[in-house]
Amino acid sequence: MKKKIDWSNAQAANDRNFYPIQEQATLIDLWEYVPCSCDSTCSCKKFGCTHHWKLKENIQFNNFVRGFLRMFVDKNQHTPVINSLKGIHSKPLNTRAKGAFKVLNSLKDSWAQISIKTNENNKTLFCDDWANDFFKNCWAFPLNKTSIYEAKKYCVLLPDICVPYDIKSLIKLKRSFDIRGTDYFELLKTLRQHFLRCMEKDHFTIPMMRILESPQDQLPFNRSLISRPRQGINYGTEYSPKERPISLIIDKCYYQPKDNLSYLLE
Repeated sequence: MKKKIDWSNAQAANDRNFYPIQEQATLIDLWEYVPCSCDSTCSCKKFGCTHHWKLKENIQFNNFVRGFLRMFVDKNQHTPVINSLKGIHSKPLNTRAKGAFKVLNSLKDSWAQISIKTNENNKTLFCDDWANDFFKNCWAFPLNKTSIYEAKKYCVLLPDICVPYDIKSLIKLKRSFDIRGTDYFELLKTLRQHFLRCMEKDHFTIPMMRILESPQDQLPFNRSLISRPRQGINYGTEYSPKERPISLIIDKCYYQPKDNLSYLLE
């Protein structure tokens, strides 16, 4: 896992968006690392869990959009997407940006409700009650017929539960777990079961998993490379804390960074 994650970050270091740096900026802007509130019988405790990553309280929609775009959308499309959300169509969106816009636009009206629901959810993918009825319904979308940005949206909302995917990584996931025609909830459930079995077999803990993702050696942190930084925010000088959200860890076990030439196709 460590080698695969390092390889993923090394490839991202050659991308003009410098995604590991954008992930760190979003971590500072939107998420907080809070004590685990589960009781001693929860599965996460069996694997040494002490803290969870979750959405901060009272995050405004425009700041969520900022964090989402920097993590998942090419920087050249940030302003066109933001303008489109405001009803200003100054520049045509490429195919990827259209998908992101549609997901963000559909979230805009329900932001007040869903941001409260996510802020109240202090759980990880490895907790026994990781999926309540509200989110089970939200995650019922089919993998084959839904924009990849729908899953990415939930990864920003619930960074210790949800796992993003792109077209290539979804192919790998389907091949690895023999997944056919399932929905996002079943994918998360499958990943949860698989990683719990691996951790039990190899005597691996959640704190050990969290520190597998350390981008500093592949892409030294440079706050001047942050896309759309917020004024007055101290982004620090390194990837801190060392304990990373579960979504970033699992994603980079399967993520296939795109070739830079693919920009020519957008």
